[in-house]
Amino acid sequence: MQTKSWDAVYRDLQRQIIAGQLRPRERLVEDEIIARTDATRHAVRRAFDELERMGLVIRQPNKGVQVRDYSIREIEELYEIRECLERQAASRFNKPADLALVEELTDIASRHRDASRAQHFAEVFSLNNTFHEVLYRAAGNQQLASAILHYTFATHPIRTRAFPSDELREIAISEHFEMIDAIAKGNGEQLGSVIVRHITRPKDFYLKATYIEASF
Repeated sequence: MQTKSWDAVYRDLQRQIIAGQLRPRERLVEDEIIARTDATRHAVRRAFDELERMGLVIRQPNKGVQVRDYSIREIEELYEIRECLERQAASRFNKPADLALVEELTDIASRHRDASRAQHFAEVFSLNNTFHEVLYRAAGNQQLASAILHYTFATHPIRTRAFPSDELREIAISEHFEMIDAIAKGNGEQLGSVIVRHITRPKDFYLKATYIEASF
C-alpha cells in the first residue's frame, strides 16, 4: 500500500474540520492519524504545520495539536479588526473596476457556487479564499490586503463552521455576486455594506452554535 502524502493527510483533516466532524478543542493525535492513514510521521507533522498555517489548529504545550477555538471576546475583537480593514479596502473601489477583474471574480464566484451546491467543502473553502484575496489585492494597497489575509486566516475555524448550512452557503453565493456588481459600478459604499454582512453572518452562526453546545 502506498503511504499517504502530507498533502493528502492535510486535505483529509481540513475536510473533517470544515465539515464539523472534528470539533473545536478536539485533539489531533499523531499516532492515531498515522495508524488510520498509513502516512509517515513526517507527513502527519507536515500536515499539522499546514493546518496551523491556515489557522485551523493550534499547538499548545502538553496538549499537542487541537482544532482551534475562541472565547467570545476573541471573536468580537477579531471581527472588529476585520470589519475595519475590509471596509477600508472597499472604500478604495471608487471607480468602475477593469473588465478583466470583473470577469476573473465572476469566474471564481461561479466555480465557488458550483462547488457549494455539490457540497465539495474543501473546494468551497479554497475558492472562497481565492475570491477574497483577488478582490482585496485589486484594492491597490498590498499591505492592507496582506493584513486582511492574516485576519481571515485567523478566523477560518469560525467561518467554516457555517459551511454545512445550505441556506448560509446560498446567501454567501449571492453576496459574492453583489460584491462583483458593486466593484463593476465603482460603488465602494455598497461593497463595504455587503462585505460587513458577508463576514458577520458566519460569526453570528458560530457564536449561536457555541452557546447551544455549552448549554448541554
